[in-house]
Amino acid sequence: MYNPPMDNAFDLITCCTINAPVSAIWRETVNVTAYPEWWPDMKNVTIHGKEPCLQEGSEVSYIIRGFLPHTLQFQTVVTQCQPFSRIEMTASGDLKGVGISTLEGQGDRTLATFRWNVEIMSPFLRKLCKWWLFRKLFAWNHDFTMRHAIRNLKARVEHASL
Repeated sequence: MYNPPMDNAFDLITCCTINAPVSAIWRETVNVTAYPEWWPDMKNVTIHGKEPCLQEGSEVSYIIRGFLPHTLQFQTVVTQCQPFSRIEMTASGDLKGVGISTLEGQGDRTLATFRWNVEIMSPFLRKLCKWWLFRKLFAWNHDFTMRHAIRNLKARVEHASL
């Protein structure tokens, strides 16, 4: 039986190489409260609980707005956290699915991969997902926000590792 992909499902992958050791990237990746300092499209991040950094079981609320005139609000729960290599989380809210961040050290450089396999849950955006052009714009908007984040993350950690 053939199950065509849902109009509202996305597999969003961002890969980059950063000229800094894994430890520097890890520090910034788990420190979610600092995201708005270097990720301009991240409008608000709240980690719930006493621990200010991501770890297994962490619950985090996000508000993000990229180029498109729509804000996404979603929550995540960290389901797996392997220090200096992998963070896996489930998302709910305007996005539902799984996000996986991996870091692979290559000497003084790090290969970072950020993957979100999500469905759009916002009723308004789900209606727009029926149109091919909106789906392309949504994926482009994700790439736009990630490019901003990675550019600033690189500047932050590459400067610190000099």
